[in-house]
This record gives sequence, C-alpha cells and structure tokens, in this order.
Amino acid sequence: MKSNVYKPTIRALKALVFGLLLLFGNAAIAQTLPYQITNNSPYSDSEVYIGIVGITDGHVWVDPTNGQVHPMSPSYNNVPGPVYGGNQGPGNNGLYANCFRKLSDIPNRTINIPKIAGCRIMISFQSQLYLYFFGHSGAPSGYSAPNLENPTDPNQGIKYELVELTYNDYGLWCNTTRVDNYQYPMGLEVWGNGFYKKVGELKSHQQILSEWQATAPSEFQGLLKSSEGIIQFPTKNPSFPTNFFQGYIDAIWSKYSGQQLVFNSGQAGVWRGSVQGGNQFVFTRDGDGQVATIPGKPTTKEAMEGSGVLASGGQWDKVVQAQFVAAITRHAIDLNVASGVLQDFGNTSKYYQTWPYNWYSKFFHRTDISQDGQTYTFAYDDVFDQSATIHTASPTSIKISVGGLPGGNNGNPGVSGLAGTYTLKNRRSGLNMDVAQNGNSANGTNILQWTPTGNPNQQFKLTEVSTGVYSVICVKTNKCIDIDGVSTADFANLHQWDYVGGANQHFKIEDAGGGYYKLRATHSNKIIEVGYASLDAGANINQYTDNGQLCGQWQLVPVGGSSWSTTIQAEDYAVMSGVQLENCSEGGQNVGYIDVDDWMVYDVNLPSNGTYTVSYRVASQNGGGNIQLENAGASPVYGTIGVPSTGGWQNWTTISHSVNLNAGAQQIAIKALAGGFNINWLKISRQAGAANARTSMDDIAVDEDNILYPNPAENTIRLRLAEEFNGGQISIMDKTGKTVYSATYTGQEINISQLPADMYILRLNAGSEQIIKKFIKK
Repeated sequence: MKSNVYKPTIRALKALVFGLLLLFGNAAIAQTLPYQITNNSPYSDSEVYIGIVGITDGHVWVDPTNGQVHPMSPSYNNVPGPVYGGNQGPGNNGLYANCFRKLSDIPNRTINIPKIAGCRIMISFQSQLYLYFFGHSGAPSGYSAPNLENPTDPNQGIKYELVELTYNDYGLWCNTTRVDNYQYPMGLEVWGNGFYKKVGELKSHQQILSEWQATAPSEFQGLLKSSEGIIQFPTKNPSFPTNFFQGYIDAIWSKYSGQQLVFNSGQAGVWRGSVQGGNQFVFTRDGDGQVATIPGKPTTKEAMEGSGVLASGGQWDKVVQAQFVAAITRHAIDLNVASGVLQDFGNTSKYYQTWPYNWYSKFFHRTDISQDGQTYTFAYDDVFDQSATIHTASPTSIKISVGGLPGGNNGNPGVSGLAGTYTLKNRRSGLNMDVAQNGNSANGTNILQWTPTGNPNQQFKLTEVSTGVYSVICVKTNKCIDIDGVSTADFANLHQWDYVGGANQHFKIEDAGGGYYKLRATHSNKIIEVGYASLDAGANINQYTDNGQLCGQWQLVPVGGSSWSTTIQAEDYAVMSGVQLENCSEGGQNVGYIDVDDWMVYDVNLPSNGTYTVSYRVASQNGGGNIQLENAGASPVYGTIGVPSTGGWQNWTTISHSVNLNAGAQQIAIKALAGGFNINWLKISRQAGAANARTSMDDIAVDEDNILYPNPAENTIRLRLAEEFNGGQISIMDKTGKTVYSATYTGQEINISQLPADMYILRLNAGSEQIIKKFIKK
C-alpha cells in the first residue's frame, strides 16, 4: 500500500489543463454520463467488482449502484482486508474503504457519473481492491492506492484494471492504461454528437500472454508473472536491467555536448539546444526564444517513467522533458542526423526500429494487439497522439468492455457467415447439446446434454436468416430449437419444432472469446443455458437474462462436410531465428539456410479442436533434416517429421503428418531438430467429419477458469475447476501457515463457517498441477 495519498494522474491533469485551453465556449453538456459495463470475460458478474474515485470539490467516491457521490471519509474504512508481513494499513487496524460493488448489483450494468476530475474506475476480479480513505480535503486527503511493488500491500494477488477519465464543461477525456502493468484485456467506446471512437485490446488474455512468451526479447521476458497472468512495466520488475537505456542516453548527451539537437514537438513548436555545463540540456524555441531545460542526464528509470530530471521545473521545461521521455522510449532521436538538422519526433515510421527501445511499449502498440495501435504504455504516450485517450466535447455515452473489445481480433471466426453443421459443446461441462427423442415434457421435447457418441442427433445446422441471426436446426429431425417465451416464471424449456420461420426460433450468435459463443434468442433477448445441477438426469436447457455465467457459452465444433484448410507461405513468418530467404523455382520465395535449432513462428486461426494433417513442401540436397511442429514458445510439441533427400535444393516434394491441435488464433512454430533443408510452404487441413469433440475442459485457460467464489465469503466457498483436478488434495492454511482444513476435492462446496474471520490460502494439488487461491472469511 502506498504511504502517500492519491493525487490525480499526470494524464488526467494534462487532460484537465488541455480542456481548459480549448475554445469550445460554454456550451452546456450533460451533468452526468452513462457508463455501461459489458462483461466479455469468463468471470461472472458477481465476481467482477467496481469502485470509482475522483475529485469534484474535493476527494470523492461514487457508488456504482446508484451514481451517488460521497465525500471521502475515514468512516468508510470498515472492510477487513488481508494482512501481509504485519502491514495493518494506514489505519493500523486492517480496515479499508467500503466503496466497491459487484457488477451483478449494478442496475443494467450502467453507472451514471457526474462531472469529475482525476477519476479512476477500478475493475477487479474475485475480490474488491483494498483502498484506504484519508479524507475529502485538508491534510491528509485522498486515498492510498494499490502498490504491487510492496510485497505487504493488501492488494497482492488481486487482478484489476483501470479506466481513467476527466469530465468537465469542455468535454470528456478518458483512457485505458498500461502505464504500470497489463493485467486483463479492456475495451473502451465513446459516443457523442456525431462522434464515435474505440480503443482497447483485440486479443484474448491467453493470446496476449502467449504472444508475449513467444516474442519478447530476453530483457523483457521476466516482466511476465505467469502465476498471476500479468505483464509488468519494465521498471516495476526487478528482473529488468536498470541500465537498459544508459548507453543510448550517454550517446545523446555526448553527441550534443558539441552539437545542436533540433526537433519538432508538434503544437509546442520547434526547439533547438545542446548540453551545457553540469549535464544540463538547454533548449530555446524558434520564434519566441522561450527557454526549457533538462537539469541533468537521466537514468534508465527516469527516462522510462518520466520522473526525476524528466519531471522537474516549469511548464515549458516539462513540455520538452515529455518529448524526451517519448523519444527515448521510442528511440526517435537519430544520432546519425547532423548537427542543427531538424528531426521530426512525430514520424511514427521510425518508432521502435533501432535498438534499444521499450519493447513493452512496442508490443502493446501492435495493431493486432490494440485497436489502431493506440494504447497508454508510459506516462507520455500521448506525445504525438499515440495514446488510448479518447476526447470529445459533447459525449453522450460510454461503454467499458471487460475482456477486450467485442468483435476484436480475438481468435474467433466472425459471428456472420457461420452457416453450416456443428456440434454445440457447452463450455462449463464439456458436453454436447442433444435433442432427446423420448422426452416427456408436456409442452415440448426437452433438450438434454450428454456425453457425445457421434450420434447425428447432437448435430445442428446454423441457417443464417439475416446478418448475424440464425435458426438452429437439429440435423436428425430437421426441426428448429425454440425458446418458449411464455413460461418465464420457471425458465421455459427449449423445444424442437417444425421450422416455420417464427422469430422465436432465431438466435444471435455472440462472440464470448476463446473460441466460444453465446446463443441469444431474438424473441426473448435471453441466453440459452444448460443447467448444471442435475447432469445425471439430463438437465434442461433454460433461458435467463445473461449475467456472464460460463454455462451460457457454447463452442461451435464443425462436423459433417465441413472440410477446412489453410496454406501458409514459409516466408510469411511472424518472427524467425537463423534462416534466410531465397528465390524459389516454384515461384516467389522459400526459406533456406536452415540449420539445427533454427525456427519460424506463424500465425494461424483453427476452426475447431481435433486432428489435422500438416503438410510441408520441402527440398533437401542430402536429406537428414528433421522438423518439429510446436506451439510458439516450445510447449507443447505437436509432432516431428523427417525430411528426405530430394537430390537438390530446388527439387521439391511434399511430406505430411497428423497432429492434434486446438481451436482459435494462435502461433505455431517450425523448429529444425536437424538442418539441411528448404521449405516453400506448409498446409494445415482437416477433412470432413474429423472434428474431435472433447469432453474435458483442457482447452480452457487455467488462469481464467480455475476460480474460487464467493470472495470474500461467509459460510461456504466453491471452486470452479477443470475436471482433471477432481481427486486432488485441498488444504486451507491461515496466515501463520497452519493447516486448518484438508480434504479430497470432489467438486463439493467447502464449509468454512467454523473458521475465524481472516485471510486464508487454499492450495489444491492434483498430480503435477497446483492451484493456489487467496480468500477472505468474513
């Protein structure tokens, strides 16, 4: 927990100052704005917590359930928090602010927030964050924020994200942020009068972590904390080299001790300067002679964070210092440009091209990671408009998407054009949906879930009736499934019936991320769900208002006549090591000069889990090569195949092997276990009927779906786990390490009513797998 009180972020203050300078006049705008929160994550709404803090006439917090604004006061510090290393928090009593509410308690998932400055909407998972309120005004005032660099901070281990905003008479400024770390994908959309803009991540959480593992340079690999599923800003992680930028910084200060640096800062004009006595970098502005100074040579930490000598002095000093923070981060200062020649720091084509640069920033600015390549990865990422800031003078509504932007490049096929034959596999149970032929429902045959056996009764045709709207028709009976919109009191059964075009039979297929979808009935606007309580008897599929439950998510597994293939040119790698390109006798180029341990990584998007044939177009003078197909990052390995002699480097043949692959966007790699071959292309194909409908949950990311809830808890806790953890050993330990509960896990509810109110650690061991979860007993 930070010892100092919260102050508005640099970005929020800059937005406020900039807004006051805009010439929009005093046109009236709404006094409050609606912020809708969409849950695109696997966490249920009851596992997502929202807290809002900011400044009006002083430090305030906003109740997310009703939009009421409350002055901050120590009287709200009445929630017990965990105590690590004896840290009882600023109040010395282990109590924190009662300002977080569950998303499930927020009407329509919409919060009405008034005009406010320096505001943070905090979104946490499975637990509230533990803030401490000092007061509304005076000294001390504000609040203590999470400080994950402090090992005794009560927020350790709690995944959370932020949306920052300022809303005043001159409009709205808001953004997502990666300045301190990345913890979970977020999306942000803003509407105004004739205005719309969106920012945020386009990939799923697991894809982002996998991309990082596969591509991060050695200096940045340690920023990924795999156990927590977060990526830290470089200076927040002790593994990052403290002198990373020092050679570049030294070269800048050395060159311009005897030469002149001239750069364009955009709206703030053209500056020219040189290093003078005492390592001061002194600049004057063309046109008016305004002076700005960097008082000393910065360290790597100061350059990356915009702190120390790069956060000192007056207004124009800080303008130039901000330019330097951005230019060093992006390696935009070109040391090969002659003295006195104008450099354009706004030329984005030169960003992140010459080493060293902040690879963390480059990664999150990738256009396949973030919408339009815009994101906030360091304090001055808004220099030359690279940040995720959205501004409009007349906002009307805002949508915050937890889990990333809907419809983004998250590894799933689009929700339009899915017509075909599929098995519908329930995400939570791993079982297929089935229309029973011997149902006994008085108002229509029940739809059951059961273990798939290949019976065509489990297969469904998706027939597109309009863009993104489908009829779901059972293959065996040629009848539609239908949500009865009448018996809503007890969740109406889904029926099968003759297709007559009734709107009640139609469904919108909504991307739920990770290769899964939600089926929403157009007539009732409700999600279909397989009840999870009575699997042995065949649970009914129910309709209910979507609240984010995993049980309402389905995987569309293509079957029967849905052949699929993709051919990838070998030279179209995302990243490689050791290989070279050369002209190919079959046209275009091929990859050659492949030696042992050389590799290439390719982006693929597979439609389903199952067995695929992978073919390689290869040539080899003498043979003996050996190809290993693996997931980028070396694990898992999918298979290996030897390369025969073809009698020449341009004498081509095709070799193939079968491998098991999972659905979704991913990166696969070809690694040479033995070299001496060329490769022209690879083809991945799946024949009709070869889809492998799996009954387990081993294709679901453990960090997202192995969940303990509720947390905090009063009498019982439950675990939502993959099936392989059944039979594992559970132990619960108190803060001293003493085991206070132990049992074999069989999916049961765990009674904790006998435990004193405190923080506990649950550990579950199942073979080589281990899960550790923290929870609070109220």
